Amino acid sequence: MDTGIGNGKSYPGTAFDQLDTPFLARLEAADFPAGLIDVVITTHLHPDHVGWNTRQVAGKWLPTFPRARYLISRTEFEFAKPDPRRQRIFADSFDPVTATGQLELVDLREEGVEVAPGLLLRPAPGHTPGQLSVEVSDAGRSALIGGDWLHHPAQLARPDWACSADVEAEQSERTRRGLLARLARTENLLFGSHFAAPTAGLVRADGDAYRLAPVPPGPRPS
Repeated sequence: MDTGIGNGKSYPGTAFDQLDTPFLARLEAADFPAGLIDVVITTHLHPDHVGWNTRQVAGKWLPTFPRARYLISRTEFEFAKPDPRRQRIFADSFDPVTATGQLELVDLREEGVEVAPGLLLRPAPGHTPGQLSVEVSDAGRSALIGGDWLHHPAQLARPDWACSADVEAEQSERTRRGLLARLARTENLLFGSHFAAPTAGLVRADGDAYRLAPVPPGPRPS
């Protein structure tokens, strides 16, 4: 879910420009080589979330994950496509997976859309109109992987705090309050896409707001 900034992408004058990171080597070291990945989910179409959709081979951008379905909400795709600021992102990170027939546009519903067993896409609009979050369920437990409706744990205490990049700040706050309230009623984990480690925790009610009870990573299943 969300492939980060990517290597060799051109963002002059920014920290994103022409990176060279061992992302794929790290995936392989975790026993997830690129050739085994079968689903890639984009929460929203910002450059720090889509870059490893593709990699450059002999001067050409090709899908990083050749077997994968690449999923994004239809609302998000259609919102971003006409935006001239997004044309570079489409050219190097989405057009190549469209050309190979791997891109799938998902029509989100309030109750979520199951795209694979235990994998539910939920609408989380505000930061962008078509942003989604991913609910992962297995063995009776669930976790929500956030996207950018929540950038920092401080926003649990102050759900009214917006991000400067929010397209619809008021909608983002409504999304934040709704998802935090739902999580606080459960023992489901929240994974913050931009949180410093530990990135996972349980959401607890704290008066009229919330707090994060961090959960350290456990042993990896054998």
